[in-house]
Amino acid sequence: MEARAIAEAYRWQRRLGNVTFAEAHCHIVANPAFPGVWDANHADEVTAETPAEIDGVFAAMDARLSHTSWRVIHTDGFTSDAFLARAALDRFEEKFVVIQMALRGELADHGAKIDLRPIEDESDWQALLQLLLADHAEGRRTGGLTLPPEFSAALLATWRAKSAEFPFHLAIRDGAPIAYGAYGVAPNGAGMIEDLFTMEPARRQGVATAMISAFVERLRAKGSQTIFLGALPGESAKHLYARLGFRPVGLARTWVKELVELP
Repeated sequence: MEARAIAEAYRWQRRLGNVTFAEAHCHIVANPAFPGVWDANHADEVTAETPAEIDGVFAAMDARLSHTSWRVIHTDGFTSDAFLARAALDRFEEKFVVIQMALRGELADHGAKIDLRPIEDESDWQALLQLLLADHAEGRRTGGLTLPPEFSAALLATWRAKSAEFPFHLAIRDGAPIAYGAYGVAPNGAGMIEDLFTMEPARRQGVATAMISAFVERLRAKGSQTIFLGALPGESAKHLYARLGFRPVGLARTWVKELVELP
């Protein structure tokens, strides 16, 4: 089932470089070195439906995530309505919704000619950090959240831990990095394209399309039959993806609560 393969691939990608605990009705992903990075500290694959099972998920999060004040849950189309309703009741806020989009047939366009290079050395990682800082300062892909440079650096560190299986790339023009993106093949064979960002002066020039085209070609060479990416509902990029041949399959959501003293 395509939707399940995509959900599994998202879980695989988020868990890379972190510790994962299999609990009775969920998995807990933890990384005490980076307590503020939500993708490195969260619950996912939640199967809880009854009040007792749901209580068990929250208890497991408290036990495994005591190093962070954040409680984060990634849900998808296989999470029960009962759990979602309880999360909303218990003051979890829906921070992100991602449209999961799968490629149908061939890409409609292959974009501009670009120099797309895998990140290999420290100078490449520092170039990626500068692009990531610009990405976060702009806020379009982060829901307008104000993210300090320290968070961007921490997120980059978690990306480095994933890079053997989920390599990041820089798009270079005239010797300068103008965009970045990543791709990987999940254990179930699904091909995932993620973390696409292009600097504003280089947009609407076929750069993102060229990155997607290159990643699709490489994923197919690795045997992926299902190739997908994600788009935020408020991003104009979703229309680009649709024009290229990606079609919506499902929705993934991120629920967040910060542990603070109630007034």
